[in-house]
Amino acid sequence: MGCSSCHDPDTMELRVYQQGFVESMALKGIDISKASHNEMRGYVCGQCHNEYYFMAEDGRVRHPFIGGWEPEEQFKFYQTQSEQLGAFKQDWIHPDSKTPMLKAQHPDFEIWTTSVHADAGVTCVDCHMPYMRENGQKYTSHWMTSPLKTVEASCLKCHDESKETLIARVKTIHDNNFKLQRTAGQTVAKAHLAVKAAMDAGATDEQLAPVRLKLREAQWYWDWVAAENGNGFHNPDKCMRISGEAIDLAHQVIQDANALVKGSL
Repeated sequence: MGCSSCHDPDTMELRVYQQGFVESMALKGIDISKASHNEMRGYVCGQCHNEYYFMAEDGRVRHPFIGGWEPEEQFKFYQTQSEQLGAFKQDWIHPDSKTPMLKAQHPDFEIWTTSVHADAGVTCVDCHMPYMRENGQKYTSHWMTSPLKTVEASCLKCHDESKETLIARVKTIHDNNFKLQRTAGQTVAKAHLAVKAAMDAGATDEQLAPVRLKLREAQWYWDWVAAENGNGFHNPDKCMRISGEAIDLAHQVIQDANALVKGSL
């Protein structure tokens, strides 16, 4: 990553360097070349901070947000649409449950895109690279760090709370999201062991196929939240909902696997 990742070397105007992002946005009906300056302030970060896969035929990058911004839509994309767009069936096979898994990368762009900040026109740059002043000059910070390290410039230009109140709110969002995300991860882990127990009890691959599909989806939702870098802050409501869906599906897997164990004994 360097200056030219975000800036045209000749004009220094913002640009998207990652062609897979340009192609995927075009398939979604969004022409990057017609983006406004403010939209580019999100796209230059979003071109890398997203969920992606490598196309099977030539290794080019492509993004499942073609199917939608939501993790449910992206899961459906991987299940039903990606075969025609050079995707793959799985990243790896879980050693306990033998379930084909998808590994989420870091869907920060997708999570932010439907957030209250995005709706208000606040981009990644506004928070992570805020305007600063030094010796009477205004410039864009290129530290690219947590807004909590630059609260006055990143947050208090828009929010009228005190610095202490705002930081406390952010930390509450982080804490609540992490607790639910951790519960989701622990429940998914138990679901893998429940499927293994069903396998050990004699359940067949045919019997386990719908159970593994639920487990694949449950872990995808947990991982989608866990792999995102904002610890829930980029879109708190969405992240809490997705963690809850992971927990619900994992419990369904445990129930279904236990039923197979009882039926096979």
